[in-house]
Amino acid sequence: MTNYASNSVPAWATNAWVIWPTFAVLAVLSIGLTWFSQRLGGEESPPSALPPIRPLAAASPVSLRPPHIETERMHGRQADLDRLTPMLRTPNGRFAVLCAGGGIGKTTLAAMLCADAADMGYEVFWIRWQGLEPLQAQLTQVAVACGLPNALLERTRAGHDNLPDVFWLHLARTRKWLLVIDNIDDPSPIVPDTEQLSDYRGWIRPYGGGLLLVTSRDTSQDVWGPAAELLRLRPLTTPAGGQVLLDLAPRAGTLSEAESLAARLGGLPLALRAAGRYLTEQTSRYRAFTEYQQALDQDLAPLLGPEQPDATDPETARALVRHTWEISLDQLAADRRPLARPVLRLLSQFADAPIPRDLIVGDFVQAVVGESVTEGALDEALSGLRRYDLLQTSEISLGRDVSVSCLVLHPLVREVNAYILSATTADVAGWRTKVAMHLMSGARELSEASQSSWDRARLIAPHFALVAELGADGSMPLPDAREALENLAALLSDAGAHPLQLTLRRSAHDMAWQRLGADHPDTLECLGKYARALRAMGDYSAAVDRHREVLAARTRVLGPSHLDTISSRHHLARALRYLGRHAESVDLARDTTGALTSLLGPDHPETLASRDVLALALDSLGSHREAAEIHTEVAEIRTRVLGPAHPRTISSFNHLVDSLNHLGEHARAARLARETVRTAHQALGPDHPRTLNGRHALATALHGLGEFGAAARIHQDVLQARTRILDAEHPEAVESRDALERSLAALRGTGH
Repeated sequence: MTNYASNSVPAWATNAWVIWPTFAVLAVLSIGLTWFSQRLGGEESPPSALPPIRPLAAASPVSLRPPHIETERMHGRQADLDRLTPMLRTPNGRFAVLCAGGGIGKTTLAAMLCADAADMGYEVFWIRWQGLEPLQAQLTQVAVACGLPNALLERTRAGHDNLPDVFWLHLARTRKWLLVIDNIDDPSPIVPDTEQLSDYRGWIRPYGGGLLLVTSRDTSQDVWGPAAELLRLRPLTTPAGGQVLLDLAPRAGTLSEAESLAARLGGLPLALRAAGRYLTEQTSRYRAFTEYQQALDQDLAPLLGPEQPDATDPETARALVRHTWEISLDQLAADRRPLARPVLRLLSQFADAPIPRDLIVGDFVQAVVGESVTEGALDEALSGLRRYDLLQTSEISLGRDVSVSCLVLHPLVREVNAYILSATTADVAGWRTKVAMHLMSGARELSEASQSSWDRARLIAPHFALVAELGADGSMPLPDAREALENLAALLSDAGAHPLQLTLRRSAHDMAWQRLGADHPDTLECLGKYARALRAMGDYSAAVDRHREVLAARTRVLGPSHLDTISSRHHLARALRYLGRHAESVDLARDTTGALTSLLGPDHPETLASRDVLALALDSLGSHREAAEIHTEVAEIRTRVLGPAHPRTISSFNHLVDSLNHLGEHARAARLARETVRTAHQALGPDHPRTLNGRHALATALHGLGEFGAAARIHQDVLQARTRILDAEHPEAVESRDALERSLAALRGTGH
């Protein structure tokens, strides 16, 4: 060897006994290295058995172990696990995506599957998404742990092979592994800008010999592609949520109380854990499930906890109810959908009920949020919110092959966003007032007597709680708020939607009482209508008490001969009859009918209503013939004045059928009942109370004719409908149940 710096040769280089043995050793070593290199880099014949998975070296920079969970304390996810386990055993060219909004328990379910897989002898790897470069490094660790030769890795580093191709080719030959990539909420960085994830040319592919499981807030099938099996998680059921709370805070109360709180929290696992932590803190103000639930109705602070200084860190934000959904809103803003955040805040001002999609229009949103809003931008915002599971859509069936598209928020998504809006927006009152005005404007467009209007009234009624609230606190003119509530309640009364009607009537009365006082004529009017709604709901005793209260006040303030006072006597007579006080009802109804005939004339609607009540009371007293005669006269007048399909006309014929049944004229009653039911079904719908009353009367007539089987079938249908619409213990449902038992007993007596 030559020293180029000095141009001289070392002394040992002139000694042949040193030089030639050295070259011989080097030659042998070179041949050995060449052979070994060929063994590493050349094509290998397929092994007789797939290579075993090698454990990672102890010095691995990142742990690939799944998070530890206590499986015995996991509740309500067995059905979801049952969907994943067959995929784990046989992926069949698929991969799984657990997707849902924040806080729903995606990571927990993935960890549960990991625990099951480990018990079944699978090698399990867990990667938490932190960016593309960390993902590549950790997937390389997975590949090495699965036996990927170092030579193949060197070829990829030298640019001879594509690393994802090498990775998935190797994992396709390896069995019994589970790879979880957690929290890929935005999949776009995983693939180049020129490609789609669904091309399956990057790090997410469905070709492994084991199962790839991804958790994400992105619920779009288009994003994940056709080979992705999307499992959209839903909140826990009330029993499962209650058990979670009881595990977390075993001294905070009973299972029933825990279930009540779980329902209040909407079954959201993140909220359940937050509640459990709060209840077990020694310094917490509330230590019982019931106390915590009562506190939530006044203030979300026990649930949200103190503001965290490091909440801008996504990993911290994920664990906080206050911030978890802001991550998705930030992502939507980055995706050029900045309108998503104010739209979600706006939707939070509606009630915890489906929101008709056609209520949310660009002009309305623009007026509330103070930004320029196009219909296209609004569609994009709503689509983005749905994609990240911040809202769901639902088709609400209205019957007759008609449905309405609605937007649905999880209760806590709604509450937390309303809380954030109040904390970050100066003009929250302005937002709320504009929402209320928009609701009132939509309600004014509804006609008085159409099934489509009744259906619409049912949908928007829950949201009118905001109108009542603003009317009560003076944020909205009382006459406007009261008119809106009363008109909508009247529509609901005609529709037979008595539970919704009752809520609005009570709200209208409370609002008037608070603003005007107990004896104001408007307050008394509201109280009287509230009493009528109580009667419709079967609370006859409370209805009588309220009607007496109104009658006493009107007699004192207006005098006994005032039309409003006479109207109060009429409604009291009707309620007394339902309470079983028939003689008192007859006396009061006769007096009222005479007074109204003198004041308004015999054919006035109020006079006819009073005669109707008189006939009902007489029928209950046993004066069936006189009752039938009055019902016949009232039905004829109403048919002439209102038409045969008007709800009051239909009621008159139903009442006449009842009287005929009481007289034993069952054949005539059955003929009239069939005709009346046919008209009611067409005009009012199959589930309207007047239709159901007509069917009940028809079944009674058939029973009287000895057609017990037909009568029982009708009574069964009516009972199911009344139970669903009213309540199992509503007097009309009880009436149907008793009638069904009589028909079934009679049928058994015939031997059929």
